[in-house]
Amino acid sequence: MTGILSDIRVVELSTTPAGAFCAKLLADQGADVVKVEPPEGNPARREPPLLESASGSSQSSQFLAFNTNKRGVTLDAGSDAGKDALLRLISGRDILVEDFIPGHLDDLGLGYESMRSHSPGLTVVSITPFGQSGPYSAYKGSDLVAQAVGGFLYTTGESDRAPMGTALEQTYVAAARNAAIAVMGAILQRESTGEGQHIDVSIMEAVVSTPPAFIHQYSYTGAIAGRGFGEGNVMDGMHLPTADSDVTLTTAGTGGNPMQTWADFLDEPRLLDPRFVTPRGRAEHAADLLSIVQSKLRNWKAHEFMTEAMDRRLVVGVVQSPEEVAECSHLAERGTFVGIDHPLAGALRYPGPGFLIDGRNPVSGDRPAPRQGEHNAEVFGGEVGLTEEQISRLA
Repeated sequence: MTGILSDIRVVELSTTPAGAFCAKLLADQGADVVKVEPPEGNPARREPPLLESASGSSQSSQFLAFNTNKRGVTLDAGSDAGKDALLRLISGRDILVEDFIPGHLDDLGLGYESMRSHSPGLTVVSITPFGQSGPYSAYKGSDLVAQAVGGFLYTTGESDRAPMGTALEQTYVAAARNAAIAVMGAILQRESTGEGQHIDVSIMEAVVSTPPAFIHQYSYTGAIAGRGFGEGNVMDGMHLPTADSDVTLTTAGTGGNPMQTWADFLDEPRLLDPRFVTPRGRAEHAADLLSIVQSKLRNWKAHEFMTEAMDRRLVVGVVQSPEEVAECSHLAERGTFVGIDHPLAGALRYPGPGFLIDGRNPVSGDRPAPRQGEHNAEVFGGEVGLTEEQISRLA
């Protein structure tokens, strides 16, 4: 299937998951992405957890996940020959994705204005912890730092304990999605102006811009939300055990008297106690409510409970393990996962972008994450036009 971005050409200079994932989002929709790594390889290649191949080599699962459908080259952009080759590679390309600290590419003579002079239609996407301007712009950062300064940690976790961060580098993912959306806008804008733009993506601002209730609450009312949201809310977001695994219950979507609906479903008249009618009452009498609900849940298996509850328009979720997600029949029917064979790591399954187009998973390629320098000859020789001698000197 031809991808919706099959006419877009991208160069990626990334050192973090944010830049790599942004370029992957474009590549998975058909964009021709060339990932440029230093001669020693991208540091992400050595990030755990590592997958051991049959040949005895180790492959970073993060690198494998964030770099599908790309071609890979190695290049020393700090050398004169490397800089020249990079500028020739960028010439005529549509998008450059980079995530160096502000000023690094300028120091190499590869800043936005320099690259734009070689390719006026080029859009440069710069993803950094705090953006290209402001008093924090020169600071380094991390996923956890972005959660902290973006206000996320202040509201997560239990009220009497330290803040609890979200795992799996979600701030990088949020920043990458913001960047990909901005790229789409820049592409449309270029159709009318013929000119590229410089997109300045701040990972901190990706946290702030992701609609959390605490920002709106403070903006509108001056109230400051703290940790402990959901504590004691047995029927309003608590994760509770069944006979085999946990489920999450909510009163959302159950109408004006949710406890009547739950009492009917669980065949438990004690849930109609006036103490449990309102969310405040349920929170104040959480211990008694929890005892009642748990006595009923232990008679159910989680997926059976979810199916029957949802069929009655109750809102329930099974807390699925990674194995259960990978084998989920609902996701299988929607074609969520794509299989890609890697020459060293073997057969791998990748989730799609989270949407379908005309009923199909729109991931357009089956190219695994590139091996280090795998496409040097193809890109530098066949496309950039370097001779074998020039490529040999670069190596």
